[in-house]
Amino acid sequence: MDGFDDFGKKLENAGKKFFKKTKEFADTTKLAIKLKDLEIDLENLYQEAGKKAYHGEDAKEVFAQITSMLEQIESVKGEIAEAKDMKICSNCKAEMPKEAVACMKCGNKFE
Repeated sequence: MDGFDDFGKKLENAGKKFFKKTKEFADTTKLAIKLKDLEIDLENLYQEAGKKAYHGEDAKEVFAQITSMLEQIESVKGEIAEAKDMKICSNCKAEMPKEAVACMKCGNKFE
C-alpha cells in the first residue's frame, strides 16, 4: 500500500505545481496585456506632446501624463517580475531571479 500512497502524494504535488504554474501564467498574461495597453497609451501621449511642441503650444500637462504613465509601466513590470518570482534591477531594469545578490547585467549589488 505504501507504493500507492507515495504515488498519490506525488500526483497531488504534481497537481499543485501545475495549478501554481497555470495561475502564474494567467497572472503574467493579464499583466502583459495591461503593460501593452499602457505602452500604446504612452506612444499616443508622446505623439500628442510632439504635436503640441511643434505648434508651439503648452505641453506641460501632457508631460505630466507621460511621467505618470512611465511610473505605471514600471509598476506593472514589477508586478510581472513578482508574478514570475523574479526581481528587477533598480539600476538597469533587467529581470533576474529573486535569489540574485547582484545584477547579472550591470553588476549592481542588491541590499
